Amino acid sequence: MVMKNPDVEFCGYSITHPSESKINFRIQTRGGLPAVEPFRKGLNDLTEVCQYVLDTFEARVKEFSDREAAMD
Repeated sequence: MVMKNPDVEFCGYSITHPSESKINFRIQTRGGLPAVEPFRKGLNDLTEVCQYVLDTFEARVKEFSDREAAMD
């Protein structure tokens, strides 16, 4: 999601060690924009996408359950 931002030149991450719960992010932006701004926007965009997927899934499960109940 971060790489879709036109102000971002590079975005990558590395995991320090499998036993540690740390991730290092590297975000390189154009024009001196602070990296935290596109990072936050990327996280917000990802949250919206995940919420859409969850809402759609739950709606389809309900439709399926309603159809199954109507057949009984």
